[in-house]
Amino acid sequence: MFLDIGIGILLSIWTSWFFHVDLMFTLILTGIIFALLPDIDFFIELIKHGNVGGKVIREHRELTHFPIIYIPVAILVYVVFGAMWATLFSLAIFAHFLHDSVGIGWGIKWFWPFSKKAYKFFSEKDGRFSNRVIISWDPAELTEVAANHGDPNWIRNIYLQFTPIAIIEFSFFAISLLILSLYLI
Repeated sequence: MFLDIGIGILLSIWTSWFFHVDLMFTLILTGIIFALLPDIDFFIELIKHGNVGGKVIREHRELTHFPIIYIPVAILVYVVFGAMWATLFSLAIFAHFLHDSVGIGWGIKWFWPFSKKAYKFFSEKDGRFSNRVIISWDPAELTEVAANHGDPNWIRNIYLQFTPIAIIEFSFFAISLLILSLYLI
């Protein structure tokens, strides 16, 4: 989440620079919202079940984490709001999906509705990082690997401790705030 917020901030700065517009609060906030948008299913799962992920596959990364469905949305944003907003939307969404395909979890379904396989980069089948470029799971494998290797306390065990992932995400967020403050000076 903090990495996504940082990405939204940096993409807003880049968009401001690239399209030669003032960096407004609206642009920054919209970049953050776009970068977080696919995670709306996180909150749906949290509300419905009281927790997210762990040893089961439910709503998170199963409702709004399908990159192909965002293509017509990006086109609509372009038609209604113009190139700047469509570019920010597309880059923020793509960055979110890339992040979800490299970090924790079981990847995303890049080719849904044409394939139900979840793909992840630099991972083993059990979720550990590796030098394998790409790995995939079909729905049955995904259910099994989550049941065998999922962590029901993943938020606490990853983000509320000094883990490499937490350090990377919080550092990226802090760097994005630093860059934002320097850009605004």
